[in-house]
Amino acid sequence: MRVPGPQPCARRLLLLLPAARGAASHLALLYHLTAVSAPAPGTPNFWASGWLGPQQYLSYSSLQGQAEPCGAWVWESQVSWYWEKETADLRNKQKLFLEALKALKGKGPYVLQGLLGCELGPDNASVPTAKFALNGEDFMTFDPRQGNWSGDWPEAGDISSRWQAQAEAVSREKTFLLYSCPQRLLGHLERGRGNLEGKEPPSMRLKARPGSPGFSVLTCSAFSFYPPELQLRFLRNGLAAGSGEGDLGPNGDGSFHAWSSLVVKRGDEHHYRCLVRHAGLAQPLTVELESPATSLVPVVAVVISLALLIAAAVGGALLWRRMRSGLPAPWIAFRGDDVGALLPTPGLHQDADSQDINAFPATV
Repeated sequence: MRVPGPQPCARRLLLLLPAARGAASHLALLYHLTAVSAPAPGTPNFWASGWLGPQQYLSYSSLQGQAEPCGAWVWESQVSWYWEKETADLRNKQKLFLEALKALKGKGPYVLQGLLGCELGPDNASVPTAKFALNGEDFMTFDPRQGNWSGDWPEAGDISSRWQAQAEAVSREKTFLLYSCPQRLLGHLERGRGNLEGKEPPSMRLKARPGSPGFSVLTCSAFSFYPPELQLRFLRNGLAAGSGEGDLGPNGDGSFHAWSSLVVKRGDEHHYRCLVRHAGLAQPLTVELESPATSLVPVVAVVISLALLIAAAVGGALLWRRMRSGLPAPWIAFRGDDVGALLPTPGLHQDADSQDINAFPATV
């Protein structure tokens, strides 16, 4: 099992966050909570992220101790006490989760995760979500109307009995899921709907790299797009050649990235194109393979710039040494020789037409 580590604004969708639900619905507010019984040195034992539809809008960890906005939601106009309330709620959940880890018996380490939140249906009715996983396996749920936690695992009984004994904890979870969560979701939709309804087309790139002997790997990459729904397909001579294998994830600023790779025969790469469809594009876009010459342009530019910089530095050093020695700059010439001075030297004959008699009067 791989548990994503805490980040100020997570780069990947988290373990319990349903991909289809999180990516397709803009009317959901979900909190993903994680607690570990044996954190690595310097890492938190609890962290959380809040998601508005497909966008992460909040981050929290036991080290930072404060709920903080992410991405475009940093500029959302909120009441002054909003983030204090988010912080207080997450600190309460941190306490519950760490207490639950202490209640577990047997060998660890343990990873306890929770997915809590709400979703608005077509009739604006709120549907609560409250489920939990232990070491990557779903094992317990919470019924906010009944006010109890339940599950088939023995560990579920150990945790639920400890949480159930805290009347304040039960009341807080019921209030959050049935009232606070829907209110927060509606408030975010009112203040920041533009963050969710905007359309940003992807920046595209198609590159080839060597694969196994006799084959190459084509990778079609899409950068900084929104919404997350995007389709990548490969074409060979204009005909469908498959979608390949790839992945999609958030960037942490509200946009997304995606890639897809396809294995092709060596020398056959130039027959392929990448076709991308996205709501931010007026029509499907066909991406051609980057040529080696194109990819070398930035490298050549950097090399030339470095060479010019070195030449300027060397030239400057030589000029400084020359002038410290009393010699003129090489662009100052006096009668074709290289031993002149900026001012006339006493005792040396000068041509009449080169002498300024006003500045240097003749002596008797």
